[in-house]
Amino acid sequence: MLLVALVAVIDALLRAPAAPVPAVIAPLLAFLAAALTLASLVERSGLAERAACALAAASHGKSFVLYILVCGVCAVATAAVSLDGAVVLIIPLLVILARRFDAPFAPLFLGAVVVANAASIAVPQGNPTNLVIINRLGLSATSFLEHMLAPGLAAAAICAAGVALSERQALTKQLRTATRQRTPLTPAERHAAISLTLAALVAWTAPTLGIAPWWPFTAAVVITLAARRERPRVTVPWRIAIQVGGLLIVTQALGLTVRASAVGGLPELLAIAASIGAASALANNLPVSVCAAGLLTAGAPAYAASVGLAVGSLATPQGSVATLIASQLAGSTAPQLKIRLFAPLAAAGVLAATLALWAHP
Repeated sequence: MLLVALVAVIDALLRAPAAPVPAVIAPLLAFLAAALTLASLVERSGLAERAACALAAASHGKSFVLYILVCGVCAVATAAVSLDGAVVLIIPLLVILARRFDAPFAPLFLGAVVVANAASIAVPQGNPTNLVIINRLGLSATSFLEHMLAPGLAAAAICAAGVALSERQALTKQLRTATRQRTPLTPAERHAAISLTLAALVAWTAPTLGIAPWWPFTAAVVITLAARRERPRVTVPWRIAIQVGGLLIVTQALGLTVRASAVGGLPELLAIAASIGAASALANNLPVSVCAAGLLTAGAPAYAASVGLAVGSLATPQGSVATLIASQLAGSTAPQLKIRLFAPLAAAGVLAATLALWAHP
């Protein structure tokens, strides 16, 4: 009700069309609620604790090795359940690492945030903005993967290296001794693992069938939770939905759009990625993707736009929904997201990804 009221007020004040808001917000809200509920299940089952112990043991007490492992796990999780789902799963795990093994939370948190956002362009289901571009411009999931896998990996590597350089002193910290749990999975852990695997499988396969993964993912989570006897703890991120919905209306009212050239040369691709990245950082990438998709052409410009929407949005804390979720989940322990760190990282990531896109035959 609060979201509806806010939409009505902004619509009346700015005379902006509110019709696109439910179409964008409803699947996002359902997906985030499902992902947050699934993450709560994974944490309560003890599976997150087991994963944290495994990561800490594999790092052999070295924070830098743990940082690399966390970034790698975050990239894989992003490919499986999107960047929002990855953040929802990874942040509680980082809290456990900090609490049990005295791991440096700030660099791990920052690394997870930048890798999730940057790597999200590597696969179609990695970012909601990818699906907006794919659906509105008629791109195929296979073509998107072929063009964007290398840019996504390049951007993630550059951004992760930038955080490591900035947090190099914290990453010299020695961790507490950890041993891998070798006991069999409990029934609760097995159910959580099956639920996570099923949701990831649905999210991965849906785009290849021409289906946006948000509703299938939500349905998979609902089905697996229904198999449990205990009542699930459903978490609905109303505050984030209100923020994005309001930004979408304001963006449309102000006409915050970018005009993309159909030419696919490097200067043109950089201009598209940079301009859309700047708009995303200012107004959040989800509403900007809805506005920008109508001004793009299929092919290289569309892929450059995806780079700007995902990687360029890293420049500010409000640029990406996943960044907002990460800060919300971390609560008072969340480090400050400084623009003077994130803006250069976003610029470097956009440049690396665009170069990799341009180099694609």
